[in-house]
Amino acid sequence: MLEYTPIAQFAIGSDHRVKVWNRAFEVLSGVSAEEIIGTDHQWKIFYSSKRPVLADLVIEQDYKKFLKIYGTKNPAQSSIVPNAWEATDYFENINGRPRYINFLAAPVFDHVGKITGAVTTLQDITLRKIQEDAVKRKSEQLQQQYSLFQSSMGERFTFCNIIGKSRKMQEIYDIIVRAAAVADSVVIHGESGAGKELVARTIHDISPRKNAPFLSVNCDATSESLLEIEFFGHVKGAFTGADNDRKGVLSYVQGGTLFLHEVEKLSLSMQVKLLRVIEGGGYSPVGSNEVLYSDFRIVAASTQNLWEEVQKGRLRSDFFYRLYVIPVDIPPLRERKEDLALLADYFFSRMKSPLHFYALPEKDIQALYNYHWPGNVRELQNVLRRYIGFHGLDCIVPPGLALPEIPPARPSGVIAVSDLAADLPLTDAVVRFEKQFILSALDLSRWHRGKAAKKMGISRKTLYRKMMAHGIDMP
Repeated sequence: MLEYTPIAQFAIGSDHRVKVWNRAFEVLSGVSAEEIIGTDHQWKIFYSSKRPVLADLVIEQDYKKFLKIYGTKNPAQSSIVPNAWEATDYFENINGRPRYINFLAAPVFDHVGKITGAVTTLQDITLRKIQEDAVKRKSEQLQQQYSLFQSSMGERFTFCNIIGKSRKMQEIYDIIVRAAAVADSVVIHGESGAGKELVARTIHDISPRKNAPFLSVNCDATSESLLEIEFFGHVKGAFTGADNDRKGVLSYVQGGTLFLHEVEKLSLSMQVKLLRVIEGGGYSPVGSNEVLYSDFRIVAASTQNLWEEVQKGRLRSDFFYRLYVIPVDIPPLRERKEDLALLADYFFSRMKSPLHFYALPEKDIQALYNYHWPGNVRELQNVLRRYIGFHGLDCIVPPGLALPEIPPARPSGVIAVSDLAADLPLTDAVVRFEKQFILSALDLSRWHRGKAAKKMGISRKTLYRKMMAHGIDMP
């Protein structure tokens, strides 16, 4: 039976001499049965000097010796074949090739239960092992990259060119690092002016594609026909005025990242064409039948809820699912006002202004905190630019766009002085006011506890104690 199985096997007797050497093992080892049967030379196929192979140890039933010899070869008792032992070893040259071989040796018993020999089954797992090792190395590289970025970030106020110390921005930093470490598509959602392209560029800049191009396409900027040329290019004579060949964005972005701004504006037919490219079907320049291929990663951005766009029929569901692998939701500026001071100082420095946020008049600081920032970080930059030119915030909102102010958010359980008229016992009101007072001092001191303590006229030790009592954590 062993002779005709397609699985490589050999058998030895209790005298450790080869009894069976099947055809499949002849092919694997390059040694004929005629050469080996009747000898105890089974070790010569694998080793340069004589030593017991797994079948020899099974006959001897010396498990300790088995573990000693095969200690680094994944030794184990088989979970499938009773009384069998198995191990995996690497050999530089078996029949002219390096190979990983999995051995499984089982004893052969006579009618009274005495071991009369052993059968070894061999499986060449070289290809599987190479693939597993490649995946493992890639995983380790990505994990090292992620750990490097993660350890360097800590509680950072800036990450690449992104500014923010708030908890929400710390979460965004973490998502960016994770997104950069993989090859999947990313969809960035956020209001206008929140910094979607900046996040997209950061993902590209710390990813393995960082040395290839980062190209941006505004999907709402041109007509469908012009957008098709923008993506795919055209050949000479494709249409009136096409005097020369022209390469498209997909040709130039080879190996890099394609940023699709306002992706929901793509027409349904253009979505089909891009989906074909993403899934490896290639594309053809306008006026050509030649199929070209491009390796790139898509990072898309939108101010809209893309799933709602699918439900409205404006976005194909297959296109949506192909894009929507890693979502990144950028918080609007009004939800992270603790970043205002950092952002303002950053923009002041970029504008070469001597101004500093906390050196501004108190009324201007309060006005910036009270404003709801519909234009987000981009609007803040413009407001500060005007502030430098006009020395005031009279033009914080463009004419005709006066919008109601939204009071700055306060942590739950914290009240303003005007709230003290509420029906509260004096002791409770004092405790709640003290918490607000401490939070305000910390915020005005950019959470420098020494400066906050000095501003309040107390010691740092007292401030620490009161922060613990009120459950105030550093942001």
